[in-house]
Amino acid sequence: MGKREEYIDKLADQLKKWDAEISKLEEKAENAKTDVKAKYTKKADELRAKKESIQQKARDFRDTNEETFNSIKDGIEDSLTRLTNAINDTFKKFSEEDIKEKTPK
Repeated sequence: MGKREEYIDKLADQLKKWDAEISKLEEKAENAKTDVKAKYTKKADELRAKKESIQQKARDFRDTNEETFNSIKDGIEDSLTRLTNAINDTFKKFSEEDIKEKTPK
C-alpha cells in the first residue's frame, strides 16, 4: 500500500470518528432544552456538512496523480484541523451551557 492509500485510509478512519462525535452531539442536542436544542442541532448539521465536504475531497483524492495529491493534501489538512477545532469547541460550549442550566440561581 502506497503513501496515498495509507493517508486516505487514515482520513477515512478519522471521518468515521467525527461522524460518531457529531452523532453524540445530535443526541445531546435532542435531549436538551428547546433553545439549546435548536442551536446545537443547527451546529451539528453544519459540522456534518463540513465532514461530508472533506469526505468528498477524499473520494476525489483517490483519482488524482501524485502532484495533484500533494497540492490538495495541504488544503485537506487545513480543513481537518478546522473541523477538529469546531467539533471540540462545540462540545466545550455545549458542556458549559449544560452546566449553566443545572446550576441553581
